[in-house]
Amino acid sequence: MKTKLTRVIAAMVATSSLLAVWGTATAAPYVLVAWHQRSTSGALSSLFFKSGVAQGCPAAAPFRQPCLNPANAWVASSGMATAISSAGLATWDWNGTTMTGTGLLWAASFISSNANGTAVISDKVTNLTITPGTTTTTASTYECVEGTFLAGVGANGCLNIELGGNGILDTSVAYNVGGSANCVNRVLNGLDPVNGDDVSTGNTRGVSNTAGGGGCDAIDGGFNQWTIVPNPRFLILANQPNIVGADGCYMFGRASQLSSSPCAADATISGASYMIFAPAVDTDSDGVVDALDNCRLLANANQADSNNDGFGNRCDGDLNNNGSTNAQDTALFRQQLGQPSVAPTYNAADINTNGSVNAQDTALFRGLLGAGPGPSGICNNTFPCPANP
Repeated sequence: MKTKLTRVIAAMVATSSLLAVWGTATAAPYVLVAWHQRSTSGALSSLFFKSGVAQGCPAAAPFRQPCLNPANAWVASSGMATAISSAGLATWDWNGTTMTGTGLLWAASFISSNANGTAVISDKVTNLTITPGTTTTTASTYECVEGTFLAGVGANGCLNIELGGNGILDTSVAYNVGGSANCVNRVLNGLDPVNGDDVSTGNTRGVSNTAGGGGCDAIDGGFNQWTIVPNPRFLILANQPNIVGADGCYMFGRASQLSSSPCAADATISGASYMIFAPAVDTDSDGVVDALDNCRLLANANQADSNNDGFGNRCDGDLNNNGSTNAQDTALFRQQLGQPSVAPTYNAADINTNGSVNAQDTALFRGLLGAGPGPSGICNNTFPCPANP
């Protein structure tokens, strides 16, 4: 049985609408921090596209979006984690009109956004550029790589085909028909009229929308992020204007610091797909950009936040959460001296999160006296920490 299809398409598409453009006048470096999608039910999910400690991912479980688990069976067999670690993360520049990506972006979806779950489908693209004002997306190369989930239910997501009763991909696929680099021609099998082998369930999958014609099948784009969603701290490129529903949540995983259910389903915004970019500014050089750093001025690569208030232990001596580190907190800190501190939650008094509340923490705690927690890029010095950055 052919359960995996990889197709390479050099992609470029342009359509006719014009959107308002927001951004800086000159190119500025950004970091892709999240890529989220809403299902047809409105449920929010996240794509995974980072791998390895060098890219800010943990060396061991638990793995959370957007960090892949290299031990996941499909991730290992596809070579995804190895390729991303070897190539490094794509770099991004925004000049006010175009987001220009340089290098490899390979993103995969998993059931329930679980890094240990079953892979659904993935997009592997190099040198991606998105220009909202001209609704244009281009790329040097593109591959759609099947996960294992769709094959298990008798479907192929890259070609959008229902495999029929035999569960086998019987179709033949031709590329570059008519000299078009975007062209994909599916020849559906149809040899089994009872089971309906190889029945089309939609357009083929590609970089961005392309009309059919001349023997070519139409393509549904995975990178039609041509709407700029206004946001004071992030650049959000989306495939539709409305990405936030009644729960006000758009950054998957933020609320999960306090709840096992980070976002409610919002059926009214089903089908949304959006990429969140943050300015590539890391004041404390801990590998976490300021816009997502719960201690912007003090290095804390592990982002430990024992009391889940949006301020990391390293910059939060406010143990009673009254907004200031003072004598009350000193008394609470002394009570914790010598006490254990276990990863990943840690003891709130374990300022340096080394696994014990000791003299090192005493020195660090003294440096926090008289100040409020933070500053945090997540909370903007508000308490409690909002679900959204």
